[in-house]
Amino acid sequence: MRTTTPLKALIIAIVMVMAAAAGPGAGSANAQTRVWSAPWSASEIADLGDALSEAWTHGLDPADYADPRALAAMARGRERDEAARAAWFEYAEDLAFGRVDPRRLDRDWTTPVRDQDLMVWYARARDGLGIFESLEALSPQHPDYQALRAALISLSAAPDAPGPIAPGPALGRGDQGPRVDAVRARLHELGLLADPGRPGAIFDAALESALMRFQARRNLAADGRAGTTTIAELNAGADRRAGQLRANLERWRWLPADLGQRHIRVNIADYRLEAWANGRVERVHETQIGKTYASTPVFSDSMSIVEIHPWWYTPGGLGSRWVRIFASNPAYAYSQGYHLVDLDTGERVNAYTVDWPGRRFRVVQQPGPNNAMGEVKFLFPNRHNVYIHDTPHRDGFALSRRDDSAGCVRVGDPQELAVWVLQGEGWSPAQVRAAFDAGDTRRVRLANEIPVHILYFTAVTDRLGDVRFVFDVYERDSRLIDALDGIMPAAPAREEAGAGAL
Repeated sequence: MRTTTPLKALIIAIVMVMAAAAGPGAGSANAQTRVWSAPWSASEIADLGDALSEAWTHGLDPADYADPRALAAMARGRERDEAARAAWFEYAEDLAFGRVDPRRLDRDWTTPVRDQDLMVWYARARDGLGIFESLEALSPQHPDYQALRAALISLSAAPDAPGPIAPGPALGRGDQGPRVDAVRARLHELGLLADPGRPGAIFDAALESALMRFQARRNLAADGRAGTTTIAELNAGADRRAGQLRANLERWRWLPADLGQRHIRVNIADYRLEAWANGRVERVHETQIGKTYASTPVFSDSMSIVEIHPWWYTPGGLGSRWVRIFASNPAYAYSQGYHLVDLDTGERVNAYTVDWPGRRFRVVQQPGPNNAMGEVKFLFPNRHNVYIHDTPHRDGFALSRRDDSAGCVRVGDPQELAVWVLQGEGWSPAQVRAAFDAGDTRRVRLANEIPVHILYFTAVTDRLGDVRFVFDVYERDSRLIDALDGIMPAAPAREEAGAGAL
């Protein structure tokens, strides 16, 4: 069993002090006192045992908590009451806030935690709500969390894959043999291929189409060929999928209960941006995200500015490259809409005549077809210097795997996202489009700021509530699963993600 955290130890100590201070006869004094001093009844102990036994359905290990049978076997009295209180608070904390501190896995984590007062919840549990009911209510109530939980329960009774596909060269049209048979059997088992075929059958168009559908659902390159990554995904059995579900249930526990009445949610791993209002998705946009060495961070902040036809103020790393280009080939830099700015005076300078030694420069790019920000950027000031913006590299949205930016989130169909954002400011769609057509830089400060949540989920739900597994592009699942199992890795070194770039 894990070591008690400082927060948990403090909570338990306060509860014990309150119970002791109440005295043996205080149970009838008032309802609040009864909460802390009243002995646990046999039915409450049984309800606690039921809740602890169900921990696995939340992706948590029942072995990490008090043994329900040992609790039930204890004689009535203060020792059992203290053990029951401690068990309730330990399990409640994990359901309310998560078992793993996300900052141990990602130093850049800045998303606010859920706001729950466990003292209040304990009082409610003992004063009528119920032990089992209170613990269930502390877990995230979002439909996606419940869908992942239902999938984990169903998976426990599901058969594993019919057999692993042996490693080897990529498979495609015209191939045949045992590895092709195994691919066909797996796609049939997943419901993507109606006919399991006969042994030795050739890799045909039907198998290729089924494989492409599988790849598209996992956000893999849908080329219809079974290469190393595709085979690894096909070979993922119940154990691996259960681990993925556990990891994503934990990620939900890290989030605040209220994401905002009107908010934007970006799932990095699914290359997807959703605009939410009144509890439903109103818009969906494809995204491009940071390369693996400049991964887009997970965080939350509030969108406060929309800039139409923006200037791009290059950050340090990318900007230094353009300074070098100005020094060696100013004609090319100018042809791409870049300008050289003296950092000491703030004035633009002529790259052909400037005195280069001993001067400090920054490069900016004017609005236009080559601008790295595209037609619009959506700003939510944050310490990562990451934001959402358009891109001139729109052909990238045709790819299944879209991790090609320097850390920011590139968004498809950006004008329509601007329409959605600015309608909250009273703008009509025609007014928004007219601002784009005008061609001038326009900076709109939002009176009604919009919460933006940049998240990472590798198990997601579709519109029918079915769970879909997506490729773990940043390879974060295994570290989180290990942490849930008590193997806590050292926090990774901070990366310079985003930096206001492409």
